[in-house]
Amino acid sequence: MILATEKWTYSDMLAKLPPESRYEIRNYHLIDMPSPTEKHQELQFKLTLLLGNYIVSHKLGKFYQAPLDVILDEGNTVQPDLLFVSNANKDMIKERGIFGAPDLLVEIVSKGSIIRDYVEKKEDYEKFGVKEYWIIDPQNQFIQIFSLEANKYIPYSSADGEESLSVKSIVLKDFELKWSELFE
Repeated sequence: MILATEKWTYSDMLAKLPPESRYEIRNYHLIDMPSPTEKHQELQFKLTLLLGNYIVSHKLGKFYQAPLDVILDEGNTVQPDLLFVSNANKDMIKERGIFGAPDLLVEIVSKGSIIRDYVEKKEDYEKFGVKEYWIIDPQNQFIQIFSLEANKYIPYSSADGEESLSVKSIVLKDFELKWSELFE
């Protein structure tokens, strides 16, 4: 939900809002981020274990959970559910957040975030150069992975429990997520 018509920047957000606030900025508009549901939290926890353990055991980089600011530019700040920054890009990690496009972002869709996750964030992550974007849709029990090729997202891997049983990542070489690990 967009809160105000005034122009917001990341600097404004830091100066005017409490540090523990859950807000994002899209095209200089402040957006309120409601608390996630229990199902959302359950999926986020499962993904944290699966992705986090893989990233740590293979020493690939840093893995984070929301809320953590990802500052794409001064007028676009997001708090993705999960994110990965490779060792090669670790310079973008600062105390206050991630400054630039992480290698991989994950959004877990809620009833109030369908358009935001499937359309707006997909467009933004593509525009700012996030190499891989995952959409986890609990209501439809669907996993979709998009890969950035020639500055455009292409569907790379998906699983819905019927046609396919797992998804694979390009960014996390040899990582495979079974649909049943999230939705069974």
